[in-house]
Amino acid sequence: RYEFITFHQSYSYEEFVEGLKPSTNSRGEISYNIEPGIFKQICVKAANDKDNQYALFIDEINRGNISKIFGELITLLETDKRIGADNELTVQLPYSKESFGVPKNLSIYGTMNTADRSIALMDTALRRRFEFEEIKPDPTLLKDKKINGVNLEKLLKSINQRIELLYDRDHTIGHAYFFEFLNNEENKNNLYEALCSVFCNKIIPLLQEYFYDDAEKIQLVLGDHKSQLKENGEGLRLIVNKQMKSKDILGTKEFTDIEYDSIRVNNELITGKISAEAFIKIYKFNKDIPE
Repeated sequence: RYEFITFHQSYSYEEFVEGLKPSTNSRGEISYNIEPGIFKQICVKAANDKDNQYALFIDEINRGNISKIFGELITLLETDKRIGADNELTVQLPYSKESFGVPKNLSIYGTMNTADRSIALMDTALRRRFEFEEIKPDPTLLKDKKINGVNLEKLLKSINQRIELLYDRDHTIGHAYFFEFLNNEENKNNLYEALCSVFCNKIIPLLQEYFYDDAEKIQLVLGDHKSQLKENGEGLRLIVNKQMKSKDILGTKEFTDIEYDSIRVNNELITGKISAEAFIKIYKFNKDIPE
């Protein structure tokens, strides 16, 4: 009683509602038939089964061209325009010429990422016909989850507080990054290595995208900044600075003004051998997160 689809830039009305689809017979002759799309199919099912609730889930709803996909049916999504409602409304479909309406027992759910800039361009007509519910990262779902002494709840909460302070709350990191490896049977015997891998291959690259060309903010999020590290804390850095000087690389002193700080993932993190204190330090001195 439900369907799941994902919108994208090439998704069209013909795929969603109805359209002409080519087919060939045994002689190789091509013919075109009117075929219903996924939206029309589930609407028909729901209309013929009024005692049950139906649902259509649209992932990445903001990535599609809403005007192109819904066409004249955008009006029919309103609750008071549904079949059997006070202001029931039907339209004639352009291909089949059938009278079409949306049943009351069909719920439509759309999901999107608030960090996606395309949300700002989302069709106003679509905004008006949907209720919006924010689903924020929930560190409490990681309560009592510890790996080698690393408290994942405190770790995620601290990272997200810093991202919100230095960037915005729409770019905070979801708890799914941690659930993914915690629930993977292959990681059962080496969860700490899996934690290192998630930081190395997912979280740090994401922070590099957020704070492009601003390594200092990445260091602040990870507790790697020189002002955050205690004495002898260099070995606890998840990302390290490598200063590159022209005279050492080019073999000439002519370009002495060229210096470059290269930020790289700590090799100990890549191999999964870094001390657990490298993660603990991220939240250990955060006053908003009690020990």
